[in-house]
Parts: sequence; C-alpha cells; structure tokens
Amino acid sequence: MIEDTIFNTEEKKERALTILRDGQLTPFWNLMVELLTGQIDVLKEQILEGGDDTTKKEMDHLRDKLRIYQDFIKTPQFHIDRFTTHKTEEPSLDPYETMPDKKTD
Repeated sequence: MIEDTIFNTEEKKERALTILRDGQLTPFWNLMVELLTGQIDVLKEQILEGGDDTTKKEMDHLRDKLRIYQDFIKTPQFHIDRFTTHKTEEPSLDPYETMPDKKTD
C-alpha cells in the first residue's frame, strides 16, 4: 500500500500531514472543491429526477460519479484524520478509585 511508504516514519508522516493541511488552504484546492461541489449538485439533481428513460446502468453510473466526487473532496481530511495521533488519557480501570470529596456546608 502506498501509505506504507508515505507514512512509514514519524518524520515522513508529519511532512505528509503538513502538505495535506497546507494544500487544503490553497486557491487551487478551493477551486477544485467549488467545481466538484457544483458537479455534485448537478448529479444529485439528475439522480432525483431520474426519468422513465433512464436505465439502471445509467443511474448506477451517476451514483458512482457522485460517490467519487464526494470522496475526492474528503480525501485530504480523511488522511489527516487517519494519520493524526490523538493523545487521549488512558481511562482508569481501578474500581476503588476515589471520587472527589463533596463538601457539605
């Protein structure tokens, strides 16, 4: 898998994540998202309208294109989320852990 060579070291992973994050802020990416969002809207309309002369094969093709465009827009964020290390606190498994003291007045 290509991710095994791009994200196989901490340094490569950080570099790739920086490129993905920075890339989402470029005019090029914003234009691509705008263009694809327009195409997505058109495809959704075509799918909803359907029509008696639209074959199942044609409808499946429209749905496939819709899914591809949607996935393409989500691709950078998908990889950012996938390879970002979320440091979470380990839950305590101690059944006798003390609760905070309640002060009564």
